[in-house]
Amino acid sequence: MKKKVMAGALVTSIMFSGQAYASDYVVKSGDSLWKIANNNQVSVSNIKSWNNLTNDLIFPGQKLVLKAGGSASQPAPTPSEPTSRTYTIKAGDSLSKIAKDHQTTLANLLKLNPSITDVNRIYVGQKINVAAPSNQTPGQPVTPTPSPSQPEQPKTNTYIIKSGDNLSSVASRHGVSLNALLSANPSIKDANRISIGQVINIPGNAISNPGNDSSWEAKADAIIETGKKYLGAKYLYGASTNRTDAFDCSSFTVRVFAENGINLPRTSAQQGNVGKEIPLSEIRKGDLVFFDTEGDGVINHVSIVTDPNTLLHAATSTGVAFSSYNTYWKPRAVKAVRVL
Repeated sequence: MKKKVMAGALVTSIMFSGQAYASDYVVKSGDSLWKIANNNQVSVSNIKSWNNLTNDLIFPGQKLVLKAGGSASQPAPTPSEPTSRTYTIKAGDSLSKIAKDHQTTLANLLKLNPSITDVNRIYVGQKINVAAPSNQTPGQPVTPTPSPSQPEQPKTNTYIIKSGDNLSSVASRHGVSLNALLSANPSIKDANRISIGQVINIPGNAISNPGNDSSWEAKADAIIETGKKYLGAKYLYGASTNRTDAFDCSSFTVRVFAENGINLPRTSAQQGNVGKEIPLSEIRKGDLVFFDTEGDGVINHVSIVTDPNTLLHAATSTGVAFSSYNTYWKPRAVKAVRVL
């Protein structure tokens, strides 16, 4: 009888101890963190915390740790685990440059980011892991300091080549000579061979965007005006981003933002991880709003906000057109981001 009482007490202790037990979940095609969280009665932030995820990107076959009861706290990392923080890719960045700025090697940077399989395929707004110095509090920004033995290099700005640009016009607009511009970009061997989306260095003594209003509102207006050029273009799923006669929703946003010097990734789900997420109640012109039109937890549409009640997008039923946000679309909106 005594043994039975002790066994019963042990079971009761386990049941009511409040400890959350972990299990593996294998990501399936069509899954999203939002969908997995809903199905397992936990929050997206729980899943990201338990799996050290820095963004919402997951892929089929990936194993995620799920814990029973969303209140379980994540075990503290062991001393052998590297302390890391997130870094957001900016225009002009390369993985080699980021590694150098954070006083590490490209190999170590790739170890912290196993999802990066091609060092040349990164995009503006992408979040990656970088190692924090041992004296750096996790989550605090790292400010690289020049080596005491070397003089600090002169600062340079960057500029993204747009449609209609040539190096002479870019130099003139920034108040520098063509030779100075070429000297700041030794990788350019032929001044006549530049491409849209190419990032170039502008010498530090240049005038930054002379004569242009750099406010977010001016950029938003420019993006909307660019999008209006394509009103009436037909909808074509999977359309090339080089086409201007047909678009799908994300090729349209790629094209419109690229013509204004901002590179976006190709799909709507990827674009949802660019920039700063904002509440849907605070959208303004120039923001991107993302939708789940099938109710399966997967982002499958993106639109440009022209005002809090109006969208500009490439929709399956209308092609490139304006639409009212407050009708069909608002109940299906799941996320908004600001890239300006």
